Amino acid sequence: MAKRNVSRCSIPAKGKEKLLVKIKNSSEENSRTFKLNAYDKDSETKESLSINDKPACQDTLGPGSEKVYTIDAAKVKSKVVMEIIQEKGGSGISVSSKNRGLYNALITLK
Repeated sequence: MAKRNVSRCSIPAKGKEKLLVKIKNSSEENSRTFKLNAYDKDSETKESLSINDKPACQDTLGPGSEKVYTIDAAKVKSKVVMEIIQEKGGSGISVSSKNRGLYNALITLK
């Protein structure tokens, strides 16, 4: 059975129209495929927020590459919960949502 890595974090979104999330593949040898979901933490229905103008996101990062994703947070009053799922490969996921720079969260696929 394939290994599944799941990680979630809350990102403060009060007063922000969009959130920037940078995802980096730290492997220099293998590509990494993942799913990215985001929703309002206070929502009862947990309806997906738009990621790069799509309701959900599935992508593959090549070895050593990185990419920035935009989450539409215009209707969010407090926090966004971001979830990343890696179905197979990799030794884990590192998530940091306490960045002070341009990005609201930094995710590293190991």
